Amino acid sequence: MWRFVVALVSVLLIASILLGQIFDTLYSSDDTSEPFVSEQLSLTLPLLKLMASGEIPDFDSNLVRGEKNQRNAILYTRAMDEYPLPDLLQEQLKRQEPVYLETQDHVMVHLLTSTHDILIYQYDKQIEKEDYRLSLTLSFYLLLVIVIVIFLAPFVRRLMRLSTAAAKLGDGQLDVRLQVGTLWYIRDIELSFNQMASKINLLMDDIKLLAGGLSHELRTPLARVRMGLDTLVEAQDEQLRAKYESRVNQQLDDMEGLLIHMLDFARLQHSLDDAKPSKMDLAQMLSSLISNTYHGSVELSLPSQSVCINADLRYLNMAVSNIIDNAIKYGRSKCAIKVFYENNDIAVSISDDGQGIDAEKRATVFKPFVRLDRQQCPGFGIGLAFSAKIISRYHGTVEVDDCPDLGGARFTLRFVSE
Repeated sequence: MWRFVVALVSVLLIASILLGQIFDTLYSSDDTSEPFVSEQLSLTLPLLKLMASGEIPDFDSNLVRGEKNQRNAILYTRAMDEYPLPDLLQEQLKRQEPVYLETQDHVMVHLLTSTHDILIYQYDKQIEKEDYRLSLTLSFYLLLVIVIVIFLAPFVRRLMRLSTAAAKLGDGQLDVRLQVGTLWYIRDIELSFNQMASKINLLMDDIKLLAGGLSHELRTPLARVRMGLDTLVEAQDEQLRAKYESRVNQQLDDMEGLLIHMLDFARLQHSLDDAKPSKMDLAQMLSSLISNTYHGSVELSLPSQSVCINADLRYLNMAVSNIIDNAIKYGRSKCAIKVFYENNDIAVSISDDGQGIDAEKRATVFKPFVRLDRQQCPGFGIGLAFSAKIISRYHGTVEVDDCPDLGGARFTLRFVSE
């Protein structure tokens, strides 16, 4: 939001300076004050010089004033001592040059007479009847308001679109997104809204998956528990009752494990947001994980240079472990991990020698409660969904294809190098 404040203040300052310069130029060009030597004064000035030189001793002042009485023309003399002037102007008078002085209301012409007095001819300045200052001031503020409106118009339009999109999002249209514009001072708001909408959409998708998975995964153990309880009521043999009690307890344990995994998956996004990612050496993490957990049963190939990414060690360890466990579970005897650079990104491939994954099923393996072989491999189908969410949180990607070397599946993780 600070960008909008900077843009608004900048526009106001620039518009004020430019409009001020324009109106100052216009006002100066329409200045109602006349120059010192007007056309009428140029006609009177020769008579004033003759009178000052004494060549017209009986000079009638009406000849000088003439029709200028309407401008309150006055002709009088003052002694040099009684009318102090700066030395520069006194020197100008002594050279028999007229001295012009202007006040806010009058123009005065000074001449030195033959008797060393100052002959002063004074008349009112001609003021235009119409004063444009008020109209220029109003025009200035009107144009400034127009500039502000032009600046705010796209901003208000974008805010209205944002309000409409927010209302649609609140009504359940989770796929609504804003088209990010080119206005740099509102672009961040639009991007933030789209990110918020995407997160809400992901959370709702997770809720739908959890709700659907819960109803599907609990149906079987609940049916088995009900059947076991009915059998326990009817069974008289103690050994048979103990057998069914053990099965009921096993089903209850499976249900408890399923609920725990579902709660962990539901809390994962919030936990990832609270985690503090830091720069870490991926090669060192993988070496420690393989040696401590898998005891050399996994082949590891690392590059000679360091491979650093920005992530949380605990969660990244969990993501990679789930994929390795999946490779060991569905593979026959081999699991290989290779770390390498690919187009300035860090790639980690985890391969196995199993049957692989059909192309049409590869997009679904990262969804919760998806198990390709429910009969042979136990579990809840949440491990790969955990891994995909964690990797995505740290700006990485994961995809699966066929491994040309081992013949099974190959999971490839890609991260931005730090």
